[in-house]
Amino acid sequence: MMHGRKLNGEMLYNLALSYVEAINKGAVPNIESAWSYICKNECMKALYDSYERFERSFHENFTDRAPLFDDELKEIFAEAKKAALEEFGKVAVGEV
Repeated sequence: MMHGRKLNGEMLYNLALSYVEAINKGAVPNIESAWSYICKNECMKALYDSYERFERSFHENFTDRAPLFDDELKEIFAEAKKAALEEFGKVAVGEV
């Protein structure tokens, strides 16, 4: 665990990699910068996954119900956005 969050295998690998790279350069590993690096990687993964989720959800609902009025389109958008944000929240790490 790091900062109260369980690390998965990829996160642990990236953490160890950042430590090894710092040591090989003659520096002292910085836990905070390593954690920031992990957060950035996990959030980028979460961003791509949630965007795919948004597109899939929007496309499925749009094609099934087209043609649509503005309110219906906004509702489909809101549902897809909510699903994407839930997906992001499951994977994203860090305070931001």
